[in-house]
Amino acid sequence: MTTSIKRKIIVGSLLAVGIMLALIYFAVNPEDSRFMPRCTFKILTGYDCPGCGSQRMIHALLHGDIPAAWRFNPFLLCMIPVILLYAWLDFYPAKNPRLFRFFHSPAMIYSLGASIIIWGITRNI
Repeated sequence: MTTSIKRKIIVGSLLAVGIMLALIYFAVNPEDSRFMPRCTFKILTGYDCPGCGSQRMIHALLHGDIPAAWRFNPFLLCMIPVILLYAWLDFYPAKNPRLFRFFHSPAMIYSLGASIIIWGITRNI
């Protein structure tokens, strides 16, 4: 099997899973559901982790309610374009190798890690 065919299978599978998850999050409100996962960090500590509110944010975003999505997790809402760019760069690194190297540089990885930690701390102050 060639690399091109493998890549197409992976991209197609990820798109199918993404669409299924989007349909679930569109149809099911995480606040009202018993089967949606709860944050273990919040259960154990009582504090919000950097990802807390992400399920509710996705549900609100899929319903076009951007102000509600912002209230649930503004950091993740702002990071969606960055996450999508990372996904694109990881599947097509040869299309823009300089951008790939920049986004995979230690400085960028440490900056993203630090921003996640800072968000996790400041949201609980």
